Amino acid sequence: MAEVKDIVFAVRDTMSAEVCPLVQSALDEAAKSMRNLTATSLDGQQLFDAKQDVLQRFRTLFEANFDHLVVEKSKQTSVLDYGSLSLVQEDDLEAIIAMEGMIAHARNCDIHHYLCFTTRLDSMFFGTRIDESNNPMDPEQIGDAFKDSLQPVGLKPNGLLMVYRQFNSKVFHELETVLEKANEILIAHGIMPDLDIASRQKEEIKGKRSKPRPKVDPVERAFSKEESWSGSEASSGGSQQLFSMMQTLMRSMGANAGTGGAGTQGSAAGQGNESGAAAAMTGGLQSGMMVGGRQVELLATDKLVSLLERLEQVDNLESEGRQNITESIGKQLEADSDDNTLQAIDGQSSDVINVINLLYEAIWEDSSVPIPVKELLGRTQITALKIALKDSSFFDSESHPMRVLINELATAGISWTETQDVHQDPVYQQMDKTVATLINDYKGDSTYIEELIEEFQYFKRRQLLSNQETENSLMDADERAERLEDVKHYAREKIVERILDPGLSEFVREFLDTLFHKFLVQVILREGPGGVSWKPVMNTIDVLLWTVHSERTADDLDRFLKLKPRLLINLKKALDVAEVPEEEALAALRELQHVQEECFKSQEPEESAEELEDFAAWMATAKPISEHELKPLPEDDEHMQEVTKIPIGIWMEFQVEGEQTIRCTLAAKIDTIDKYVFVNSQGVKVVEKSRMGLARELKAGTVKVISEAPLIERAMETVIGKLRNA
Repeated sequence: MAEVKDIVFAVRDTMSAEVCPLVQSALDEAAKSMRNLTATSLDGQQLFDAKQDVLQRFRTLFEANFDHLVVEKSKQTSVLDYGSLSLVQEDDLEAIIAMEGMIAHARNCDIHHYLCFTTRLDSMFFGTRIDESNNPMDPEQIGDAFKDSLQPVGLKPNGLLMVYRQFNSKVFHELETVLEKANEILIAHGIMPDLDIASRQKEEIKGKRSKPRPKVDPVERAFSKEESWSGSEASSGGSQQLFSMMQTLMRSMGANAGTGGAGTQGSAAGQGNESGAAAAMTGGLQSGMMVGGRQVELLATDKLVSLLERLEQVDNLESEGRQNITESIGKQLEADSDDNTLQAIDGQSSDVINVINLLYEAIWEDSSVPIPVKELLGRTQITALKIALKDSSFFDSESHPMRVLINELATAGISWTETQDVHQDPVYQQMDKTVATLINDYKGDSTYIEELIEEFQYFKRRQLLSNQETENSLMDADERAERLEDVKHYAREKIVERILDPGLSEFVREFLDTLFHKFLVQVILREGPGGVSWKPVMNTIDVLLWTVHSERTADDLDRFLKLKPRLLINLKKALDVAEVPEEEALAALRELQHVQEECFKSQEPEESAEELEDFAAWMATAKPISEHELKPLPEDDEHMQEVTKIPIGIWMEFQVEGEQTIRCTLAAKIDTIDKYVFVNSQGVKVVEKSRMGLARELKAGTVKVISEAPLIERAMETVIGKLRNA
C-alpha cells in the first residue's frame, strides 16, 4: 500500500500546484468584476479581503479528497447557519443549480482524460471502485471543495453566482490540461501506460463548450430532468471515447464480453466444431476464412441492419421481457447461411452488438426501474442497436436523441411502486404508444426521434396541467380577480398539502386556514400560482410547522431560539399584507408563541442506557420511536456524509409501512430548520426528514436512492464497472 500511497500523494501535490493558481485567478477576476458593479461592490470587497483564506480552505479540502483514498480520516462538514430566514428567494438556489450545470458540462467536455485518469486510478485499488463519488479530480469533488471554502464569506446570491461563473471559466475549462498532466504522472509510475482511449479533437471540445446550456427552472427541476439534444451532433459521428474505452476493456480480456456467449475473438478459425451461430458472432473473422468447411462472408452494415429489421418482426423478440440480442442475431446469421457460406459480422459490429446487449442487461438489472418500464424499454433494443451500428456517438453523447428518449421514458415511470394496474395509467399508455411508433416508423432519421421526444414531453406537460386545472386557469391576472372562490380554494389546498403531522395543534391549523390563508390569497392574486414569492412563502409555512412539531432533537432548541424572532417578523408582515387588524394579528402571534414554547418547554431528559435501543433492532420490531430517542450519528458517519451531498431532484424510495413503499423526489433543502422536503410526481409534499433522520433511514436500509443520474448514463457506468472488474 506504501507504493500506492506515494503515487497518490505525488498526483495530489502536482494537482494542487496546478489547480490552486486557477482558483486564485477565478477569485481575483470575480472580486474585480464585483467591485466594479454597484449592486455587488460590497460583496466584491468582502471577497477581495477573504480570498487568501478561501484559497487556503480550498487547498485543504482539495488535497483531503486525495488523502481519503489512502488515509483513514473523517471529513469535516461545514456548519450550517440556522440564523437566516426571510420571505425572499431561498438564498443561493440559483447559484447551486448553476454550479450543478457547470459540473455536468465539465464532465461532458473533459471525458477523454477524465476516463483515462479514473480507469488508471481505479486499477490501483482492490475492493474500492473509483467513480464520481470519490474521484478527487471529478468536477463535483472539485466544485464541492470550492463551494465549502467559499461558504464562510457569506456572499449574496448575485455575487455567489458571479464567483461560480469565474470558477467555471478559470478552473473547469482548464480541467482537460490538468487531467492530462495527472495521467502523465500515473503513466510515469507504470499505471496502465498502454491504455488506449481515442483523444478528442481540440476544436470539438471548443465547439462543444461554446454551445449554450439549457436553462431549467429551479422548481421544475425537482420534477423532471429536461435534456437538450442536437441532431447535427448526433449524426456527425462524434467522438468515440466511451465506446473506444469499452472496446479496449473487452479486448484486454481477450473476449467480446457478450452475455450471449459470443466466442473468443479470433478463435473461430481454428475450431471446426464450433456452432455456426457462435462462429457467426465471433468478431475476429475475416472474409474468405474457412470455418467448419464454410467460407466466411462478412455482412455490410446496411445488410446487418436489414437483418435486424427482420428480427423485429419475430414474435419472441417482440415479446416483453429480458432479451439476449447477441444470441438471437447469431441464430439468424446461421439461418441465413448455407452449406458453403457462413454469414458473419466484423469485429466493430460485434463490439457494438455486445455493448448494446450489456447496456440493456444493466437496464434490466437496475432495481430503480419498475418492471413495466423495463419491459417497454426492452422492446427498443433492436432500434437502439440499428442506431449505434450506424452512429457510435450513441455511446458518447448524452444528448443523442435515442438516449434522451430512453431516459425520458424511464423518468416518466420512476414514481411507480404499485404496478399491477399500471397498464391503465395514461402515462403508461402513452409510453407504450411511443415505443410502438418508434419500432414501426423509425427509418434512420434522428429528427424523427426528436419529434417523438417533443410529443412525449408535450403529453407530460398536458398531464401535469390536467391535474392542475385551477392553477392553469388562474395564471391570467384579469381572470384571477373574477375567480376569487377558486383562488381561495387553491390556497387552502396548498396549505393542507404542507401539513403532514396528524397531531398538529388545532390553533396552528386554524391560524393557517384563516389568517395566513388570507395572505396566501393576496400572493396568488398579485403574482399567480408559482410566482416569485411562492417558494419562500411555502418555506415559511414549513418553518412554522417545524416550530410546533412534537418531535425534537437535541439541537432544535438553539435553532428555534435563533429562528423565532425572524419568523415572527415575517408572519407579522404576512398578516399586514392580508390586512388582518393589528390587535387580532398580535393576539394570534402571542398565542402562536405560547404553542411554540409549550413544544420546546421540556427538552428531552438524558436517556439512560436502558432507554436507548439499537437502531437496527428498533427497525426489526417496527416500534415507532421518535428521532430524539436515538443516539445521534457522528458527523463523520458515512450516511451523514451521503445525506449532506444528495442533490435537489434526486429520487428516493421510502419504506412507509411493512413492505409498502413510496417514491418521491427531493424538492428542497431548508437549512434553516434542517428539513429535507420530498414531493411526489404531482409536486405534493409527502415526506419531510431532518438530515439526521434521513441518515438514520439510509443506515437502517428503510430508504434508498433510486435515481442519481439518467438511466442510460447509469447503465453505461455499470457496464464499464463490470468490464473493469472482469
